[in-house]
Amino acid sequence: MIQKRLSLKPLLIIATAMVLSACTNTFRSDVATFHTLAPAKGEHVSIIPMDEAKRDSLEYRQYAAILGNHLRLEGYEQAGEGKPDLVVGFDVSINDGREKLSTRPSLNGPGFHGNLYWRHYWYHGYFWGAHDPFLEKTEIVARTVYNMTLTLEVRTPTGELLFEGRAETETRKKAIPEVVPLLAEALFTEFPGESGVTRRVKIDLDDTGR
Repeated sequence: MIQKRLSLKPLLIIATAMVLSACTNTFRSDVATFHTLAPAKGEHVSIIPMDEAKRDSLEYRQYAAILGNHLRLEGYEQAGEGKPDLVVGFDVSINDGREKLSTRPSLNGPGFHGNLYWRHYWYHGYFWGAHDPFLEKTEIVARTVYNMTLTLEVRTPTGELLFEGRAETETRKKAIPEVVPLLAEALFTEFPGESGVTRRVKIDLDDTGR
């Protein structure tokens, strides 16, 4: 009798779908703001890095442009070479990272048997009444994560502080230019926000076209 070969392609598709279904394409940030800022009325703003050493940086000019676009959407205008009504200072920081431990199902767990064929059969109920043995064994995984923070403050030209806020996130890579736009979007979500409250802001990256 000739036996038909079992194609692994459908099984690989099923396994891939299972993995993707467990992932969320969402950016998360903790945002805290403190302010006595009045609603915008077209005030002209000047946007500068808090660190004077970074004021000639092309990188920080790019970040200033991102913040300027958000401020424009809130009703502010760029002062340009003119005298500003408000001075917006900002900074970006990232720590040296830390090891974070998490658990995941072990590929060597009982019932997996080293290939997707057996995994497929467990999930499609061929072994009636049996629980999923794949979940019986887990392994601890260590990875390095970094905390990145975008800090923003708004002052009058005389130095009076009207707004200070920060948006923080945890990232697995030191990809600062890629993360800063998302931190800015989180910081300006429901801007200026409730004073003295930390909010968890979630951004659906699919909706933003990223």
